[in-house]
Order: sequence, then C-alpha cells, then structure tokens
Amino acid sequence: MSFRKFIAAATVVVGLQMAGTSAQSLSSQCQSTLTSLIGNKDASCLNPSALVGLAIASNSTSIVPTVNSWLSGLCSRPACSNDIISEVVHSVASGCSSDLSSLGLSDVNGDELTSLVQTIYPTVRQVACLSDTQNNNTLCITETLDNLEPYTGPLTASNIESLVTGIIGGGSLPNLPANVTCTDCTKAAYNILQKNFGDLVDGYASTVSSTCGASFTDGATPASVTQLADNQTQSSTTTSNAAAGSFAPIALGPILGVAASTLLTAASAFFVLA
Repeated sequence: MSFRKFIAAATVVVGLQMAGTSAQSLSSQCQSTLTSLIGNKDASCLNPSALVGLAIASNSTSIVPTVNSWLSGLCSRPACSNDIISEVVHSVASGCSSDLSSLGLSDVNGDELTSLVQTIYPTVRQVACLSDTQNNNTLCITETLDNLEPYTGPLTASNIESLVTGIIGGGSLPNLPANVTCTDCTKAAYNILQKNFGDLVDGYASTVSSTCGASFTDGATPASVTQLADNQTQSSTTTSNAAAGSFAPIALGPILGVAASTLLTAASAFFVLA
C-alpha cells in the first residue's frame, strides 16, 4: 500500500468523514465501533475520553484547546503496547470495513493496518509529545497549530476537514513564513521523523534545507525542546469497560477524525509542504 493510500485509509478509520459536514458519513456500525473505544480500558493509553468536547464544539470555535488537553493527557499516560494496538486496529478495521470499501479501499485489512500502525505509532507519539520550554512547556503540536491559525483561519472542525482533504488530495497549506515552519519545535519533529523514517523524509531534505537553512537538517536537538512522553508501556487487560454504553449517543468517529486531521495539518508544516 502506498503511503498516501495508507493516510487515506487511516483517516477513514478514525472518521475523517464527519457527520453533518461531509458528503459521506460513517456507517452506524463504524460509529458504534469507534464509540466503544471510550469505555475500553485498553484504549485508555490513547486518552479518547478527552476528545468528547469536540462533539459539542461549534463550527466557529477553534478545537486547538481541546486537542491540547487530549495530547497532554495522552503523553502523561503509558504508551500503548503492540497487543493493544493490534486489538484496537483489528476492531476498527472490522467495524469500519464497509466504510473503507466504499472509498475503494477494500484491500485494506486488519493485519496490514496493524503492522503499519505499530510501526508509526511510537514516532507519532514522540512528535506529539514534544514541548517548547521557551513557551511555558507548550506542546509543539499546540504551538504549531496556534502559529498556523493566522494564515488558515480558526482551526474549527469544518476548516480542518477542508484543509486535510486538500492535503491528502495533493494540495498544500497556505504560504507560511519561516517563523511558522522553521521553529525549534518543527526541527525537533523533523529530527525524529528523519531518524525513524529516513527513507520517507530524505525526499524532503533539499526542500527543508532551502526553506529553513542547512542548520535545520544538521540533526542537532534544539535545547529548548523537551520530550514529555511517559516511558512506560500499558499492558492489555483484554477486557472492555461495561460503562462504554453510557457514551453511546456520542459519535466518536467524527471526534477522532478531527484529532487525526489536526495532527496531519500540523505534520504538513513539519514537512514544509507549503
């Protein structure tokens, strides 16, 4: 599967097609599967309950504060083990199979997605948990999204969906100045991505260097950036919280879709796609 196709598949899995704002909404089975994650003890390493606030956010309200709260909680929790990732991905791939098929992704299966997610999850978590000590230990993702808003407008649920749909389709973010794309935070993120996925990132090296300068790609870790991720790993309990049903009215697919879309929007700045 190509990298772009995987991004499309993963985005569908977490609900990019947001109910009420997208031409194609998630199936009831897929929404039920995603909603169950809130009450799943094993999925607590993803801190999904912190995203409930996105379900009631207005179309004119920036979701950055809620995403910041979600990531702050996620980073303070132990990382998901490979067993937990496998459990969650297989459950979602099965529960959302019709949604994937409707977008021409019928060849995506649980084993393939599990392997991919297990490979990229540690890196994504590392990047998501970087913080800037010169900005009151603000998470780098939050700082980057705050820096993006003057150029993209408020990062509301509908605005983010529009931006990410364009990015996946081969477009880019609006023209961004160096003080947005070439920060200590984005350099630290680039270092992590280059170290863990050099084959993918090397193709952007010349563009990054010409945009941000040769020192941006020298591999040195910015002194102002620190890692907040908990070093422990959460073990699977193989059981789900029976209270999950109390969250049934909430469509978790749209919520996780906004979160995934937000991270992808920030990643565009890290790769200097503008």
